[in-house]
Amino acid sequence: MQRLIKFPLVFLFIAALIGLALRWHYYQPMTGFTYPYWLHAHSHLMFLGWVFNALSIGYVICFLPEELQSWYKKPFYIINLLVLGMLITFPIQGYGVYSIVVSTLHTMVVIVVSIRFFKDTNKKKNDNAVWFARTSLLFFIISAFGPFVVGALAANGLGQSDGYYLSIYYYLHFQYNGVFTFGIFAFFFYLLKQKGVYIDLQYIKKFRWILFISCFPAYALSTLWTSPPMFVYILALLGALGQLIALYYLLQSMRSHWIQFISLISPLTRVLLIIPLIAFVLKLILQLFSVHPSVAMLAYERRFYVIAYLHLVLIGMISLFLIAWYNEQRWITLKRIYVYLLIIGFVTSELVMISVGQWPGLFNIQEWMIITSIILVIGITGIVIGGIRMTNKRSHSYQKVNSKEQ
Repeated sequence: MQRLIKFPLVFLFIAALIGLALRWHYYQPMTGFTYPYWLHAHSHLMFLGWVFNALSIGYVICFLPEELQSWYKKPFYIINLLVLGMLITFPIQGYGVYSIVVSTLHTMVVIVVSIRFFKDTNKKKNDNAVWFARTSLLFFIISAFGPFVVGALAANGLGQSDGYYLSIYYYLHFQYNGVFTFGIFAFFFYLLKQKGVYIDLQYIKKFRWILFISCFPAYALSTLWTSPPMFVYILALLGALGQLIALYYLLQSMRSHWIQFISLISPLTRVLLIIPLIAFVLKLILQLFSVHPSVAMLAYERRFYVIAYLHLVLIGMISLFLIAWYNEQRWITLKRIYVYLLIIGFVTSELVMISVGQWPGLFNIQEWMIITSIILVIGITGIVIGGIRMTNKRSHSYQKVNSKEQ
């Protein structure tokens, strides 16, 4: 399984390059570059090639004994080949026959892997980290309905309909708030146990169930731009408040353990984990504000605000946490300069995007978007190279140990 660790990093690097190309095209249009098609490739690589890949491979390595891990190798190689297929098909045709077939096959293989993982972890399902991992995979299956509807609508010429966008937001919601959020909490609680930090289990039980239940009505937050009936606003409010209440129980469970936890992790991991914590809190606060109709419409009308929010979660909360996790598991070798470049690129990119329309004429937005993207790509490149080198060393050491044993 050690060789598989580097695949998510490779896809992260490719997705970052595509992201830079997307911003460059927005600034200086490129001939033959179909923006929506490449945007689909970028998002699928970030979601499935980087984040979900890192999560699912991590679940198997961390939550299953070595004798059970061997079964997962072939399915994971197939999953990564299918992600590569998305990289090829989406830029060519967007949501077309081949990309839909590849995406469908990917979902089917993930469902098979998830069922096997549920079976293999059945005796450990009450463990907090395992519970969050299993729930993360459950949310992946729930979210999978979104792309099928999107593909069907796009294929029938309804690519600009409300149903099309609602299906996209359905997928994004259950990926961001379900798969990804529960996934990083699976690793967070595993890390606490790994470091010998024992927290209040009663608070954690309340945290996990409130977070789980509130995830469903919180989807209503993604539909408010349609000016729905009042009961939808009530559902959205309940979902947003539920997630804030869950945060309260999480903080209470860690109330007297933060200092102990911080003292047990590396300095670079501490730096990396500060931003995911801030991003998670900001995410919940922004969700609560978005219940107000005027805020919901503002977010819908201003494209850069939506992108800034998505990047806040995907880069600031999820990706930085996963890089910190890789570092703490010794799956990656981090250099301070690349970590700081990544953080600087992310923060400045967010500031530039939310400034659009606020201070017109103050500076050239598109030029700064390119600059922040370049900084991000340099940071990611350095981190990915360090991860691949570390993975190759670990695999080489593992092979040497095996040859000596034989």
